[in-house]
Amino acid sequence: MAVGDQPQTESGVPSRPVRHERLIGREIRQVDFTKSTMDDVAALARAGTDEGMVLSAQQQTAGRGRHERHWESAPGEDLLVSILFRPRPALAGEINMLLSLAIAETVGSACDVDAVVKWPNDVRVDDAKIAGILLESTQDTDGLAVVAGIGLNVNSRMRHRNPGGTAAVSMRELADRKFNRDLLLNDLLERIDCLYGEVRAGGTLVTMWRERLETIGKQVEVTFTSASSGAKTLSGIAEDVDSAGRLIVRDENGRAWPVSAGEVTLQSSAS
Repeated sequence: MAVGDQPQTESGVPSRPVRHERLIGREIRQVDFTKSTMDDVAALARAGTDEGMVLSAQQQTAGRGRHERHWESAPGEDLLVSILFRPRPALAGEINMLLSLAIAETVGSACDVDAVVKWPNDVRVDDAKIAGILLESTQDTDGLAVVAGIGLNVNSRMRHRNPGGTAAVSMRELADRKFNRDLLLNDLLERIDCLYGEVRAGGTLVTMWRERLETIGKQVEVTFTSASSGAKTLSGIAEDVDSAGRLIVRDENGRAWPVSAGEVTLQSSAS
């Protein structure tokens, strides 16, 4: 899909923005088809689009998650959403927290389940992934812009589509019913807007986020890559997260390492 000032539907007719009173989601643009909502919102950010704009797609062909993984979703089944934030630089670290918290709260409330967060940004239920988040930031003429992509499994049958692969689940499978995605998106955006309002007013979500993290107290293996030394692996106990959202891992020698990025594998509960 070519991106201009206004995303196009598959038929080529410009989408109609829907405006709301809140900041996050005060403008919602919906399209039938696109390659990537992340790329579309990044282009709109460069064009000067205001903070809080949301782009939701029925289908995307080049959706991606962390580490350039492909995010697959059946057309018209799930929430494929990107949101434009223009935070103060000091708040950038809170965005991942508030998004994962809002998703976990939405899923938990709608499906009557306990949804948890696997550091840093996967939302899971019963060891199966139900949502993922991707954040990409850039500087433009208006300052810092953060594009947040959300993929939430809503009405797809994930267990059938992922035999033998990474465990995944959908809200439909958890609740044994289909969901109205428009109502679900509205609920999710209200929660995001509320949490974003808290951090913009000077609050922090670290304590709430820590309580949702299933990673704390677990034996973990963190794989990360640096330009200078290539791929490395860190093993230890995930003890805590700091105010910036970094995972604190204590290795077998007793040294604590703050981890800001990497692929985390949960091993077992600490004894």
